[in-house]
Amino acid sequence: MVGTWSKLNSSINYKALDMSFQFQGAHGGEVYNIDPHNYGSEFGGRLVDSFDANEDGIADNNGEFYIGKRFQTDAYIQDASYVALRNLTIGYTFDPELTGKVGINNVRLYVAATNLLYLWGDDYTAYNPEGVQTAGSDYLGPTTYGAQVGASPIVRSFTLGLNVNF
Repeated sequence: MVGTWSKLNSSINYKALDMSFQFQGAHGGEVYNIDPHNYGSEFGGRLVDSFDANEDGIADNNGEFYIGKRFQTDAYIQDASYVALRNLTIGYTFDPELTGKVGINNVRLYVAATNLLYLWGDDYTAYNPEGVQTAGSDYLGPTTYGAQVGASPIVRSFTLGLNVNF
């Protein structure tokens, strides 16, 4: 994936409220995405117990899973541009005069989310346009640079937290 990559971080405070966020994105990157073809051929299940491709009465694959041929073509090259809201945290710090009455210096309650928003182009057909790596062997694995075979979906998480300082 070659393209322009950027990140935007910010934090905002207003009285007892605080918010921080991080956007990340890439534009112009392309990936050889064979995920849709891979899912349709390798994981489609058995066609029949004894597959006879040329109808000569002899099982050609001895009952193994049928794997479709993968032709090297640029039809699988897709735009891997994306925009993601990586982190969003919103917090509230309670008044120290109130918390000090019970022997607590500081109390902050917050909620946080990762990958809350994830957008990519309409022509991208897999789960994760970032599913590539820049180092590795010649093996065309799930994250080989420039190609995708089985890239994992983006995980979204939510956190509720409480910071207490005595």
